[in-house]
Amino acid sequence: MGKSSDSALRALDISKHQSTFAPQTAKAAGISAVILRAAYGGTRDVRFERFAADCRAAGLATGAYIFLTHHYYNKNKGSVETARAILNGQIDALLETLAGQGVTSWVALDQELEAGQTMALAPAENTALLNEAAARLRQAGYAPCVYCSASWAKSRLDVERLDCPLWLAYYYADPDDPDFDGCAALENLNTAWGEYTRSLGHKLCGWQFGRIGYGAKYGVGSANVDRDWIYFQPGEEEEETPVFTSDTLKIGPVSTGDRAAIRALAKSLSIPARDEGDYLIVGPMGSASRDAVAGRALALGLGCRDWNATEEGGEEPQQPAGMEQALAALERIEQAQAAQREQLAALAEKLCAAGGALAG
Repeated sequence: MGKSSDSALRALDISKHQSTFAPQTAKAAGISAVILRAAYGGTRDVRFERFAADCRAAGLATGAYIFLTHHYYNKNKGSVETARAILNGQIDALLETLAGQGVTSWVALDQELEAGQTMALAPAENTALLNEAAARLRQAGYAPCVYCSASWAKSRLDVERLDCPLWLAYYYADPDDPDFDGCAALENLNTAWGEYTRSLGHKLCGWQFGRIGYGAKYGVGSANVDRDWIYFQPGEEEEETPVFTSDTLKIGPVSTGDRAAIRALAKSLSIPARDEGDYLIVGPMGSASRDAVAGRALALGLGCRDWNATEEGGEEPQQPAGMEQALAALERIEQAQAAQREQLAALAEKLCAAGGALAG
């Protein structure tokens, strides 16, 4: 599934900061989905229930998000258990707020830092807590995702271990943000953060590309409104996406241009790619990179399948040049360290013996 605006939904995300919202105006302007802020921490957004009812009446797909604060150092003082307790309290409040509000789109766990706040969790700790929160949302019948900036995803999450989709913010034209019709397709956005966002492949459910201007056009009471592409809604991706399990993919047949495109993506992800006639063998790689490579191949209309060297009679991927020498050197170092430990143990015994003799 490509990240093209041709099949994506036009969406807004709205909170009390918009003051007023006319969903019928937004719908007439081409909006299909709205993600409403349901809560800030454990506090309900005062506009949520009214906006949700108006969105239902207008026939708009309605999602929700909670602005989380459990990861703030001033809240948890660096304690993961304290952060977990705060997070569970905030999810309790969120579930109470969502009950009966007709939420059918994504429920996003919003992570960012307000001015003066600092992050208190390591990526692995942060991801584990978000997975716990996502599990609670699924158990309650909602479809969770994580909202954050592209830089946050790369530096403060373990994306491969995150078990729900990502909705990323990346304002490639900020502060002169385009509207939907002027937005570059993510597939064609060749910037460093654009390539990273695109590399998430089927892990990416939405992209917030703009936040400046257009409020009046979409019926909100503020000058600015966040604008998003939603690439798939809950339940859609699982039906459309082929399942790949190997750490290596066989892609093709490929044209010269398609070959260059896949090679460029592989290079950006630091994974090997080699030619095999009209095909490319890409990998080995992790699951997130595999999703990105498969997503690009499918978006280009290319064949893509798991590759196994033994089954296909090919050769196993070769170790990078110099790897054997490096492993041999490492083995020699380990052997030398073991010999040194034995020498030190022997010396220690002699010193003990000498000390005993002197004491006698």
